[in-house]
Amino acid sequence: MDLIDDRVDLALRITERPSPGLIGRQLMTIEHLLCATPGYLAQHGTPQHPQDLAQHSCIYLGETPNDARWKFRREGKTVTVNVHGRYAANHTGVRLDAVKQHIGIGSLPYFTARQALDSGEVVQVLPEWDFLSSYHGGLWLLYGPNQHLPPKLRVFIDYLVACLAKEPQLKRLT
Repeated sequence: MDLIDDRVDLALRITERPSPGLIGRQLMTIEHLLCATPGYLAQHGTPQHPQDLAQHSCIYLGETPNDARWKFRREGKTVTVNVHGRYAANHTGVRLDAVKQHIGIGSLPYFTARQALDSGEVVQVLPEWDFLSSYHGGLWLLYGPNQHLPPKLRVFIDYLVACLAKEPQLKRLT
């Protein structure tokens, strides 16, 4: 969707870099990570390198072929792994439930996994690597240049910013 040509008032997009020509404000960072249960890892082993994931059952988004191609970065080095598994879902809560059922190692946004991580029900896999999912990056509020924001839209933006600021599950506490 082209925000300018389609005359969109406001859009929320997850991206590392908004399209040139748009005005925006980054609201937060969406961090994705890999999680598994301690039981799954005890039975199947804990990956030590992203390439080890090729030997595991992975739970992924599954909307496009690239969703099964996981990218990682560490110390300037990028590694891409083609993963496979018997479970794909486009709902993060469903993927978390599959992880909790010991089905495999799942790709999850931090805000979905936080409570399960805090309780020890799941653990992060390969925490020393940055997992670069296609939905990783900033959550941006975007609108076209030279666009006057109507007062109702401005109030909505302020409300959204205030709500996100109060929600601890959306921020990784380190």
